[in-house]
Amino acid sequence: MSDDSKLRLLLCGECKSIEELPWYEGDVRGDHLLDYLASRHQYPDGNRHRGGALFDVPEKHWKDPNARQMIIEQINARTGKGLGDKFYEVKATFKEDAFTCWKSRNRTKNCGDFKSEKKRLIPDTKAERKDLGLSPVKSNRFLCEFCPYFSIAMQRMRAGRGDYSFKD
Repeated sequence: MSDDSKLRLLLCGECKSIEELPWYEGDVRGDHLLDYLASRHQYPDGNRHRGGALFDVPEKHWKDPNARQMIIEQINARTGKGLGDKFYEVKATFKEDAFTCWKSRNRTKNCGDFKSEKKRLIPDTKAERKDLGLSPVKSNRFLCEFCPYFSIAMQRMRAGRGDYSFKD
């Protein structure tokens, strides 16, 4: 992590949650991780939560527990949500979901589902996009990118290209 690396925080005023997202630069229409995460914030009837906000923070500050608490307090003050003593639940959703998947596979060192279609992160926006005459989202992001196995897979790929040797 470089000193200037950042991450994003997605605030949901309905869930009272803050979720971590990796940094993204580019056209917002290509931000598939944000689309996916935002699409998970809905009521049981399928209607979307309203009043979300996105903040960027330096990663080094977010990793410091004292600074993190101050950041959460500043977000609370800025958004004026009136939460009082109840602070937002902070989640690293992608990391948590990937770790759960990895654990369910007995901490595999050779995952058969690596970057498979069922691990593709696709936002639940199919109906809305259809109503607007848009084609479905073609996400190029996978839950696997947040899994402990990902580093092993990347080492194998680089070794396969001849970048260096890799031994299991």
